[in-house]
Amino acid sequence: MFDLIKVAIRNVGRNTRRALITIITVFIGVFVVVGIRGLLDGLQNEIKSGLTRKMHGDIQIHRLGYEDALEANPYKILIPYTVETTDLLKDTDGVVEVTPRLKVMALLNHQKSQSTTPVIINSFSSQTEFQVVPRFKDSLLKGKMIDSSLEKEALSVADDDLSEATGLDEKTTETKNHPKAVGNHQLMVTPSLMRGLNAEIGDEVVILLQDKDNMQQALVATLVGVVDFAMPGAQARMAWMDFNTLQRTAGIQGQASEIAIRIKENADSEIVRAKLKEKLDPNLTVQTWIELAGILRDSLNLQNVIFNLVMFIVFSIVISAIVNTSLMTVMERTREIGTLMALGYRRFHITLQFLIESAVIGLIGGMTGMILAVSILLFLNKHGLTFALPGQTITTVLYPTITIAFLLKVFFLALFSALGASFVPAYRASKMKPVQALTSN
Repeated sequence: MFDLIKVAIRNVGRNTRRALITIITVFIGVFVVVGIRGLLDGLQNEIKSGLTRKMHGDIQIHRLGYEDALEANPYKILIPYTVETTDLLKDTDGVVEVTPRLKVMALLNHQKSQSTTPVIINSFSSQTEFQVVPRFKDSLLKGKMIDSSLEKEALSVADDDLSEATGLDEKTTETKNHPKAVGNHQLMVTPSLMRGLNAEIGDEVVILLQDKDNMQQALVATLVGVVDFAMPGAQARMAWMDFNTLQRTAGIQGQASEIAIRIKENADSEIVRAKLKEKLDPNLTVQTWIELAGILRDSLNLQNVIFNLVMFIVFSIVISAIVNTSLMTVMERTREIGTLMALGYRRFHITLQFLIESAVIGLIGGMTGMILAVSILLFLNKHGLTFALPGQTITTVLYPTITIAFLLKVFFLALFSALGASFVPAYRASKMKPVQALTSN
């Protein structure tokens, strides 16, 4: 058996041209498949990181009917958010941090241009939000992030003003003290809102909304930043403000629209979700980032389907090339096959020899293609691949990666492809009659 392996390896070196063609075919197939999968994994990891560490968090808690009632009646789908709620959630195994969010529909009026537009106000607390979604800060296009510690509730203070005029020609220096609202409220908007309002950082805007009692409330805020998630499907008409400020304005205490949760890096979101559902009210829904992804979830699945189709096509081409090369090799080595049979080699040995040769070729081509592809992916993973998604202003940095499991899968796929493609030519070679093979030109 060992001698048969040595002969097969020697034959690979002897038939240099045919062997090199087959090795290059396998090399290109493996290189392309591993390279595309590495780039695709990097893209999908970036999408997941953008969703979990920039926008949604790993898990969100809502009231049933949240999606249907958010715009129509945002106060109908509020959920409890108290110290007891926070402690209950944090005591769940796998949970790292939780943060509340309150969402309402409002009108945004820019004071300079007197432009008014409907928006979704999404409020958060900077003390906990950036621990749940630490990459939220990366989405800041210009300006600065909201700092909850700088929020100041409007107070009534004395302000000098001219008293009512007593005559057209009469001048007076008499003054009266009149109240004036003084506070500090911060607001961030999307780039499209900033352009639509023709606004700049530092401009004042008025937020008009209905509180929980259907009373109109107005809040003056300063534009402090522009946020661009650089993610497909991110809402264009969204503004962000402080959680406690919006709570006071809407007359809400101890409630939130949603609770976002960050889990441990290696924790299974489905397992954590199941534990949370056991603790929470049945009227509350617990959704993982996969469910929150929406169209992006379908996009990821479509990407995987397309990749599997590409991999099938690539290896079909590889197999076809190996079959063609192996058949030509058998035709060129007819007399050699006859000689081996005359020396006592059985048909099984002839078949096995050709299979071993193909296995060696597949091994060499697969390993070299894999080594080069992995080397390039490691380089890109270290330095990053920067590009901008269509329609986005913030560049995305891609860090390609590849799993050991996929590399093993491709390695064995390349090896078995080489063996499977050479089986028919090897079988045909073993069926030759020694006399006919020896007399063949």
